[in-house]
Amino acid sequence: MVAAMLGAMLLFFGKQEKIPALNWWGAAYLLGAASIALWTLAGSTLGAMLSLVLNAFGFVACGMVWNAARVFHGRKPNLPGLVLGAVAWVAAVMTLQPEASAIRLTIGAGIVAIYAAMTAAELWSERRKTMQKRWPAIAVPVLHGFVLMLPILLGGLLHRHDNAFASSVWVTVFAETKRPNACFLARRKP
Repeated sequence: MVAAMLGAMLLFFGKQEKIPALNWWGAAYLLGAASIALWTLAGSTLGAMLSLVLNAFGFVACGMVWNAARVFHGRKPNLPGLVLGAVAWVAAVMTLQPEASAIRLTIGAGIVAIYAAMTAAELWSERRKTMQKRWPAIAVPVLHGFVLMLPILLGGLLHRHDNAFASSVWVTVFAETKRPNACFLARRKP
C-alpha cells in the first residue's frame, strides 16, 4: 500500500511539475506494488509461469528506479538495462532445479543489489552539487543493496553446507522485509 501510494504521489507531482524522473520513479513504485500485491494475494493460484512473470515485472521496476536516476540527471533511459535483470531472472529460474530456492533467492537479491549499486553510481556522477549535500542520496542505495545481500553473505560464510539456514524463517523474514525497499524483489519461489 505504501509503495502504491508513493508511486501515485510521485506520478502526480511528476506530471504537475513536469519532471520526467518523478514519472519514472512513480511508475516503478506502482509496477512493483502491483507485482507484489498480485504475487502475494494470488501467487499460489496463478501457477508457476504467471508467478514468474510477476517476479520479472518486479525486476523491471528495479530497472525503472535506476533509469529514474539517469533521467533525473539529464541522461537518456537505458532500455536494455531496464529489462536485463528480468531477463536474467527468467533465464536463471528456467535453468535451475525447482528445489534450488536458496539459489533463486541469492540471484534475485543479487539483481536488486546490482540495480541499487547502479542507482548509487548514477547519483554519484552528479556534479552540480557538493558531495556534502548528495552523500545521503548515494548512501541510501548503497546501504540498501548491502542490507539486502547481508543475510545471503552471512549464510554463505557461517552456514556454507547447511541448507536449513537458507530456508530458515529469519532469512525469509529479513529478505521479505527488505523487498519493498529493495526495488521490491528478492522473492523466494516463482
